[in-house]
Amino acid sequence: MTRLRRRLVDLTIFVLAFVLIAVLAGILEIDAGKVSTSGHYVWQVQSWLDGRFDLGPSPGPWVVDDKITVNGHYYLMYPPLPAMVMLPFVWLLGDGFSDVWFTWGVAALVMVLMFRTLELMRHRRITRRTTLENLVLTAVFGFGTIALWLSLGGKVWFTGQMMSTAGIVLVLHSTICRRWWLAWLGVGLIALTRTTEVVVGVVPALVYLRDLGVGRRTAGRWNLRPERLPSLREVAAAVLPLAVCGGILLARNKLYFGSVTSTGYDIHTANDVVTFPYGLMSWHYVWPNFVIDFLRFPDFHFTGVNDAHPVTNLRANGMGTSIFFSTPLLLLFLVSSQGKAADRWMRAVMWTGTAALFVPVILFQAAGYDQVGARYLLPIYPTLFLLLAMRADRIGPRWVMLAGLGVFSNVLLAKAFWAGPLNSQWVSGPSSRFAWATAAVVMAVCALTCWLLAGERPAPSAAEPPGAAPGAAPGAAPAPTAAEPAAAS
Repeated sequence: MTRLRRRLVDLTIFVLAFVLIAVLAGILEIDAGKVSTSGHYVWQVQSWLDGRFDLGPSPGPWVVDDKITVNGHYYLMYPPLPAMVMLPFVWLLGDGFSDVWFTWGVAALVMVLMFRTLELMRHRRITRRTTLENLVLTAVFGFGTIALWLSLGGKVWFTGQMMSTAGIVLVLHSTICRRWWLAWLGVGLIALTRTTEVVVGVVPALVYLRDLGVGRRTAGRWNLRPERLPSLREVAAAVLPLAVCGGILLARNKLYFGSVTSTGYDIHTANDVVTFPYGLMSWHYVWPNFVIDFLRFPDFHFTGVNDAHPVTNLRANGMGTSIFFSTPLLLLFLVSSQGKAADRWMRAVMWTGTAALFVPVILFQAAGYDQVGARYLLPIYPTLFLLLAMRADRIGPRWVMLAGLGVFSNVLLAKAFWAGPLNSQWVSGPSSRFAWATAAVVMAVCALTCWLLAGERPAPSAAEPPGAAPGAAPGAAPAPTAAEPAAAS
């Protein structure tokens, strides 16, 4: 596939994703023509354009629970990258800019990056997926997970999460194609968006060490020392992007809060706006987070023993629902074997990255409230979907059925979250036009997908990925070549 054709495919995916998100937002009556009710990043940019770091002497329209008061002025505690990206848009469009459609664009970009990463893995023989299967996985990632409702209406928390997810997928893609400066730049950009998610850096670190020879098994022995030392250029590719991004973050802390070590959360806690009984992170939060992340499902309300029309509560009181309800496709990890992967070592790396990203999630307070899905789990979705792609079995009717259930669930969750309780009587009965129309569309798309997949030949497999290093164990990560990155990225 030529570079121009690849870019046309990427543009098509971006436009289709953007339009579909916009259509659903329109159905849910989300106004994309103005800033959301929690457009903190937009207000921050407007302050910058006015020559200020603070948001003024009064909180104005922004959420009181998220204000930081310093010398009588209010500051934004969230890292600055989303606002930095919005700056040229706000400068050009002024009041015509909205964080709502901006978030649509970020969500569409995430889908493009996910598809390109899956295609790169196919090209490297890390997976046995076909292009059509990768398109299906990309569509499920965008519309069959919590990414759907998070991308619809802007708001500071959701915009930041979608931007950090884009950074995570960028890190994974750049690692696989060995563009180390871009991988570490991605880690730095994540630090400027949602700092706790920089632990995804374990993925490029492990892959790079493996390329140096650490952890390879040769002549029946494990090598714990590198076969070569990194070059000065390789060291610079890691140090410079991280140093620049880290410098921006530290400078922001100093300018905003008077200390390079202050992230704003310490002031937030001192203001006693929100009480964290065990601090921001603690083992005390593990059990409630685990319940919400994996065990909580929507409940039903009965008015009495003879109630023939129980009402479901998809909002779950704002605490969210299990990852297995919002994304049933992930049940495959629990109920069936993954099979023999084309690249077992890379699969182990992805599981390590998933575990690293999950640790701060399970320890963090508040669980993500207010939500309809466990939104703090969003960082682990990219690695989980790459692991799904690495499974040996082809995408068949079982996959498509679970994926369709995920799309259906997330459309209903989006309706429940964004329409609000006064407009969500549709959940009170099975004859709702919205629910039935959604089910009909999803079933039709699933049927078409099964038909297309049934007529496609499986992708060829190889005993050894192309370009594997001499002496590498079967299933080891392939060594990069000069042509491969350009051929798939």
